[in-house]
Amino acid sequence: MKEIAEKSLFEIPENLKRFLWVLVIVGLGMFIAGLTTGGKDSVVRTWQAFLINTVFWAGIAHSGILFSVIWQLTDAKWGRPFKRLSEACAAFLPISFLMFVVVFFGSKVLYEWSHTPFLHHGVAVKAGWLNLPFFVSRNIVWLVIIYAVSWWFVKTSIKPDIALARKLLGSDWGGTFADKILNGYGEHEDELIRLEKLSRKIAPVLAILYAVGASFLAFDFVMTLDQEWFSTLFGVFFIIGNMHAFLGLILAISITVRNKFEMHEYITINRLHDLAKLVFAFSLLWAYMGYSQYIVIWYADMPEETPFLVIRSMEQPWALMFFLIIVCVFAIPFVGLLPKTLCRTPNYTRVMGIWVVVGQWFAIYLMVVPSLQHFGHYHVYLGMHELLITLGFAGLFFLSYLTFLGKVPILPISDKHLCRSWHGH
Repeated sequence: MKEIAEKSLFEIPENLKRFLWVLVIVGLGMFIAGLTTGGKDSVVRTWQAFLINTVFWAGIAHSGILFSVIWQLTDAKWGRPFKRLSEACAAFLPISFLMFVVVFFGSKVLYEWSHTPFLHHGVAVKAGWLNLPFFVSRNIVWLVIIYAVSWWFVKTSIKPDIALARKLLGSDWGGTFADKILNGYGEHEDELIRLEKLSRKIAPVLAILYAVGASFLAFDFVMTLDQEWFSTLFGVFFIIGNMHAFLGLILAISITVRNKFEMHEYITINRLHDLAKLVFAFSLLWAYMGYSQYIVIWYADMPEETPFLVIRSMEQPWALMFFLIIVCVFAIPFVGLLPKTLCRTPNYTRVMGIWVVVGQWFAIYLMVVPSLQHFGHYHVYLGMHELLITLGFAGLFFLSYLTFLGKVPILPISDKHLCRSWHGH
């Protein structure tokens, strides 16, 4: 444990930090330039790229906390080495909150209902829900509640680890951040028991909040782009996609941490194999939920719902992208992660994890962009707007993620079950 605590306090390498800040600045520059120097198409592309990345990276951050909650609820001992790596996603939550607030300013461009209500027989039947004041207020409330409880959960989790690190290495460990976290911290053994009980109480509440809140965020920020369309399965499908993207990312991160900090006896091949199997399983689950949504809407022949799928699966150029996304997110992970030997090859599974992340980004792209284009005038825009804004978000995510990870023990060293993953077991 002392060795882990010693390795945990690290500074982001200056070259990496500068690179990430360059990505952030370039992304911000593209966002400003896209809104101010181009025509209408440039403004639309800028806002849609911003929305895609806000939803995508926030979804990964949400899923990181959610998996930590799941491992807590299920007492999954195999997941202990990944718990802190998941909780580090919490560092992006305040940034994602600001990004959602920025999206509100683009509502007039993104959401048709903000200026032209949906009419059914001359009546604005959805105006009670789809109006800008209620849209902004309810989502701010949802985000504040979810993020506040998330931080409460993460703080409860990291407190005993920071306290143990200070006990092993001295009171200066962790600096001012640790001072703030441990303010009012009592006797370690008593606090350990108290915080464990508290964590078990927070976890189910947070799981419910994420299940409901993330569904409503999907409904509000993505589904309402097409104000006529609705699907009761969309929230679940969206959450599963976010969880799949997170699993791909955490698989790649875990392998990098394992190699960088020489934590082979904690993040073992068996644990990485388990994580790769989860990526495999969520590929199947994502495909199943997508097909379930498709078959229910298609066979019911609901006029409000079928156009969403028809446009994306039968109209070019979206039909080609639809096919490629299925191949990337389902077929390749299915075939590529089926053999046991490949799942136990770290460098290979890292590539597969990154592949899944990229595929899920394009899945969000396909959900968003066709809804912002007129029927029969479809264009796949994948240029500087999309690339640079995406890189800016990636820079922000990893800056916040690595900063948090450098202030806490990389592994949950106070967890009594952590040692059970030694020697590959």
